[in-house]
Amino acid sequence: MARKNNKVFNLQFLVFSLFLLSYFSLAYAETPAPKEPIVVNGDRVEYFHEKKEVIGIGNISIIYKDVVLTCDKITVHLDTREAVAEGDVKVTQKGAYFTGEKISYNFDTRKGTVIKGYINAKPFYGKSEEIEKKANKDEFHLERGYVTTCDLERPHYRVQSRQVKIYLNDKVVAKHILFFVGNVPVLYIPYYVQPLDQKKTNIIIIPGESSDWGYYALVSYRYYFNDDNRGDLLLDYRTKKGLAEGLNHYYHTKAAGDGTFKFYYTHENDSLAYQKTGDTKSRYRYQARHKWDIKDADTVAAVEFNKLSDRDVIKDYFYNEYQELGEPDNYISFITTKRDYTTEFLMRKRFDNFFTVVERLPEYKINILNYKIKDTLLYYTASASGVYLNKTFDNSNMYPGQKDLDIIRFDAYNQLSYAARLFRSLSVTPYAGVRETYYSRNRWGDTNQIRTIFKGGVDNSIKFYRIYDVESNLLGLDIRNLRHIVTPTANYYYTHQPTISPDNLSQFDSIDALDTENGVKLALENRLQTKRMQGDEMKPVDLATLIVSTDYMFRLEKNNVNLKSDKFKSVDFQLELIPYSWAYILSKMSINTKKSMMETASLDLVANGEDRWSIATSFRYEDVETGTNHLLTLDGTYKINDKWKIRAYERLNTSKGAFEEQEYTIYRDLHCWIAELIYNIKDLKNQTFWLVFKLKAFPEYPIGVRRTYSHPRFGSTGAY
Repeated sequence: MARKNNKVFNLQFLVFSLFLLSYFSLAYAETPAPKEPIVVNGDRVEYFHEKKEVIGIGNISIIYKDVVLTCDKITVHLDTREAVAEGDVKVTQKGAYFTGEKISYNFDTRKGTVIKGYINAKPFYGKSEEIEKKANKDEFHLERGYVTTCDLERPHYRVQSRQVKIYLNDKVVAKHILFFVGNVPVLYIPYYVQPLDQKKTNIIIIPGESSDWGYYALVSYRYYFNDDNRGDLLLDYRTKKGLAEGLNHYYHTKAAGDGTFKFYYTHENDSLAYQKTGDTKSRYRYQARHKWDIKDADTVAAVEFNKLSDRDVIKDYFYNEYQELGEPDNYISFITTKRDYTTEFLMRKRFDNFFTVVERLPEYKINILNYKIKDTLLYYTASASGVYLNKTFDNSNMYPGQKDLDIIRFDAYNQLSYAARLFRSLSVTPYAGVRETYYSRNRWGDTNQIRTIFKGGVDNSIKFYRIYDVESNLLGLDIRNLRHIVTPTANYYYTHQPTISPDNLSQFDSIDALDTENGVKLALENRLQTKRMQGDEMKPVDLATLIVSTDYMFRLEKNNVNLKSDKFKSVDFQLELIPYSWAYILSKMSINTKKSMMETASLDLVANGEDRWSIATSFRYEDVETGTNHLLTLDGTYKINDKWKIRAYERLNTSKGAFEEQEYTIYRDLHCWIAELIYNIKDLKNQTFWLVFKLKAFPEYPIGVRRTYSHPRFGSTGAY
C-alpha cells in the first residue's frame, strides 16, 4: 500500500513540477528585456526615488546608444525616459548634431524639440525658432528657420521658409521659400527639394557673351516631384537669337527601368531678339531615352528617339553634347546575355531626312561563345543574323536625288577551334570556319545571291617571366619584387577568296566588305610589374608595358590574278607607363613600311600634384593624302593659393599653325561658393565668355558649357 502511495505522490510531484516549470517559463518569456540604463554624469547628480527623477547640474554628459547629450543642467524622468536639458545643450548622433537654449528629448522614441536651435547636418546647416526631431532618427523639421551650406555665423546665403525638412543623407525639402544673398531676398521659389545623392544645385544662372549668341543668360531650375521623378526647367535668352525654353525630365520605375525626356525650343530671330542674325524660324530638339535591365530574363532593353528641326541645332545650342555624341540615333534594342550565348534584337529607323542612316528594320543576331565540346579540347563558336537593311541618304545637301538602297541579308558563321598547350607555356589554337551569306540582291540587281567564305588560321603564344628580388626607391618609384614578363605571339590567318567580290555588293557594314586575306600577325609584349602597398595589402602594379606588333601579308590571288604582296603593312608601337599613382603616360605610333614613314602617332599624359596642380595633354599626328595633320591638346590647372586657381585648355593644329579652340578659366573661392570666369575662343569670329557661381557642396554644372580634355583610361594591372 505504501509503494502505491509513493507512486501516486511521485506522479503528483512530477505534474506539479512541470506546471511550475511551464509557469515560470511563460512568465520569463513574457517579461520584456530590460532597457539600457540612462547614466547621467556631471558635477552634481541627484536621484529622487519617489518622483523617479534624476537631476544633474554642471558639465552634464549622457551617452545612450549612439546619442551623446551634453548641457549645463538636465532633468531625466526615468519612467517615461523623457529629459529636459538647458544651458549650452548639444545632442550628437551619427551624421548630425543640434544645439539650442532648451531641449526636450525622449531617449526611447528619439523624438525631441529644440528651442532656438542650430543643426549641423553636412552639407547643410540650419537655424530655427524651433527644431523638431521626429521619431525617425534621420528626420528633422525646422519651424520658421533657414538652411544653407555656408557654415558661417552669418551665412553668405540662405534658403528661408516657414518649415524646412531635413532627411539625413537623403534630401532637404521646403515650400514657399525665399532665397537670400546676405540679408537681401533675391528669389522666391514655391517648392524646393535638394537631393543629397546628386552634385547639381537646384538653381543656376550663367550670364555671358558670345559672337554667335550675343549677350546671354542660361537659367536652369531643378525641380523635384519625388525620388523617381525630377528634372531641369531651362529658360535661356540670347540677344542675337531670342528666348528659348526647355525641359530635361529624369524618371525611375521599380518595375521597368529608368529614362530621360529632353525638349528644347526657340523661335529664332523673332521679335524678342535684340540683334537679329537671320530669318525667323523655329528650331527644336526632342529626345527620349529609356533603359530597362530585365534581370530575370538576363536582358537589357533600350530605346532612343530623337527628332530635330535641322542638322545643326544640337551643334549650335549644345556644342559639348555634339562633340561627344555626334549625330543622334533612333533605335529599339534588346540584348540577352546567357552563359553560352548572347542574342540581340535591333530596330533602327531614320526620322530626319538630313542624315544618312543605315536602317535595320529589324535585325536579329545570335552569338554562341566558345562552347567546349564535352571533355575534349575542341571549342565551337558560331554567329548568325538576319536583317532588312535600308540605306537612306541625306537628300538635302550631300546626295540630292539619291535613291535608297535596300536588301534582305542572312549571315551565318561557324567555327571549330582546338586549344592545345605544349611544354606548359606554349599555347597553340588552330581554327577553321565557314561563312555563308544570303543577299536578296547584289549591287547590279541580280537576286537571291549566296556568298561563301572559308577562313582558318592558328594562334600561337608563349609566356616567359623572371622575378628579380630587388627593392629600390630610386626617383621615388617604390620598386619591390620586380617581375619581367615577355609574351611573343604569332597568329596566322587566311580568308579564301569570297564567291562574290565585295565590289559586286552594296556596302552597308563590315560584313559586306569581307575579302581575301593571307597573313600573320606578329606581336611582342614586354611588361614590368612590381608590388606596392594599397591599403593593407600588397598588390601588383604595371610599371611599364611595351607592345610591338605588325601584320605580314603573303602573296594573294584574286580572280586568278596574282596581286602584289604588301608584305609588312605597318609596324605598330604602344607604350604604357604608370610610374606613380598620380602619373600616367600612353604613347602609340604606327609606321607605314611601304612609305617608310610614320603614319600615325599619339601621346597622352595625365598627372596630378596633390591638389596643387594637374595636367592632361594629348598629341595626335596623322598622315593623310592631302598632307599631315598635327593636333595638340592641353588641359592644365594650377592652384595659386587657397582662394585662387587658374586653368587653361588649348587645342592646337600644329600643321596649320593655328588654334582650333582655347579656353581659359579663373577660379575664386568664396567660402561656400566658387566663382568661375571662363573665356572660350574657337576663332576670331566665335568667342564666348561666361560667369558661373557654383555651390561647393553641389559643384556640377546642370548644363554643359565648359570644354574639357577626355583623359585616357589607366591600363589594367596584371596579377602575380
